Amino acid sequence: MAEPIDLQQDQQRFVGQLGDGKLQGPARIEQAGAPLARFHYQDGQLHGPATLLHPGGQPSAQLHYQRGQLHGAAQYWSPEGALQRQAHYRHGLPHGETRTLFPNGQAAELAVYRNGLKHGLQQRYHPNGALAERQNFIEGKPLGPPERFTDDGRPLNADGKPMARWRWWWQKMMG
Repeated sequence: MAEPIDLQQDQQRFVGQLGDGKLQGPARIEQAGAPLARFHYQDGQLHGPATLLHPGGQPSAQLHYQRGQLHGAAQYWSPEGALQRQAHYRHGLPHGETRTLFPNGQAAELAVYRNGLKHGLQQRYHPNGALAERQNFIEGKPLGPPERFTDDGRPLNADGKPMARWRWWWQKMMG
């Protein structure tokens, strides 16, 4: 039989249930009466959906746990409500595509992970949407140096200097 648990320290309060001495079922955390988090426990471990909230009550993160580890889709929001990041986890490690966004919703970074390591193409963008950098990885190791670009698309050399506009235009024209 579940036994209610209600712990308070200063302005923070944890409300949940104990079953066989372990946290079980829904739980929540409050700060001065305002909700900060809602989640579920199974056999003393986080298991199922979890929602973290900003102090104003807006979502901060929507996560999913399996046996105490992040597992599945995760989304993160700014205090203003803008989506900041989308990721996927498997057994507590990033796995699959991860998107980081600028406040305007445009992509800031796209990366692919396999078992917690970058694997595949990683791309970063300028705030105007132009590609800033791309690099390929295999099992966390870069396959070469990153290719970097100015916000108008011109390649940068190893010293970080942009290709002359006329040369860039000519290369684009000549294919």
